[in-house]
Amino acid sequence: MMMLPSTGGRNPLFALAISAGAVLVFIFGFLAWQSPSRIPFTHSSSSTSHFDTPLHESNSPISINEIIRLLYAPLKAAPTEPFIREPNGSHIELPPNPRYKKKLGSEVLILDLETRPLKSSEDYEKGEYDWRNINHVSGGIFNHYTYALIHGYDYKFIHATNFEDRHATWIKPSALANHIRDYKFIVFLDADAAFRFMHVPIEWMLNYWDIKPQHAITMAKDPWDPKEPQYNSDRFNRTYTNTGFMVVQNTENTMPLLKAWHECPEDVRYANCSQWKQPKFHEQSAFGEYIRYDYDNYIKELDCGQANGFPGVEISNCQGKFIRHYWFEKHLVKVDYRENMMNAITMPIQKLFAENIGHIITKTEENVIH
Repeated sequence: MMMLPSTGGRNPLFALAISAGAVLVFIFGFLAWQSPSRIPFTHSSSSTSHFDTPLHESNSPISINEIIRLLYAPLKAAPTEPFIREPNGSHIELPPNPRYKKKLGSEVLILDLETRPLKSSEDYEKGEYDWRNINHVSGGIFNHYTYALIHGYDYKFIHATNFEDRHATWIKPSALANHIRDYKFIVFLDADAAFRFMHVPIEWMLNYWDIKPQHAITMAKDPWDPKEPQYNSDRFNRTYTNTGFMVVQNTENTMPLLKAWHECPEDVRYANCSQWKQPKFHEQSAFGEYIRYDYDNYIKELDCGQANGFPGVEISNCQGKFIRHYWFEKHLVKVDYRENMMNAITMPIQKLFAENIGHIITKTEENVIH
């Protein structure tokens, strides 16, 4: 949506070479938006810390899924991790008495919805894929899919049909309703939104935000500027919540809420809701103007800065603490993804140097020619 403008016995070096090969396969295979098919790259069943079997000695393949999980294994936070470290060294501390203590795994669905085809897939099919040329849509979807693989969540990409009488973003309520029966939680993000910390599980964020069993849907508020109060506010001057990131929980009130939302433009339950078929902010305006007033007790509204916006947005301090939503500067979705992936890829390389594995560092006492 539019917002206010933002301001072993084998040589460790040999093992590293094999690992590096796996990473390269991962980069060029995964980022070309392949399905997680098996890639013919072998690994030893006796070790989970590195690949140490020569390619010609085994036919056992390793999948993209396994490579991603292997890379993130030393980085992943637990649902009850005491704190998350920011890149600047500061800590985000988890409140006491967390509700979610175990991993939810396949009880969580990470959901992408698009009416647009992926241009990166079209380029790949023509043999023209290049990471540097993909757009933010593919960049955001890669972020979401990788996040699901890291934490063992289910993932779906729904290529939906456009409505004939309303904006494409109206696909959200029905898609959520059609899948929530099969899951405890659905986590939905727009293509221009991204997980800031890909190593932090959604369970940790649910604990941090104190999502209770009655909360059918969780969203972050939009930025609100007292100098321009007409922006991002409903008819009662209450700030809209943004549908670019939603956590939908399977409760007794979830289906009625989603059904009311989906049917809102038909003007049966809510008179004049059809005004939001096309004008901004479409389904988001309808939710803010009507739906939340009937289901207020079952909706969790987060401050904008928790799960909306990005660094540099001063209004409402909306800087994407956990979820970043790039309403503008959409190319930064790719930067977030790249920085997350490079952290995981370079960690094992840093380990070699820090621990001098394989004696790759040689200290000299004097600079002379022997």
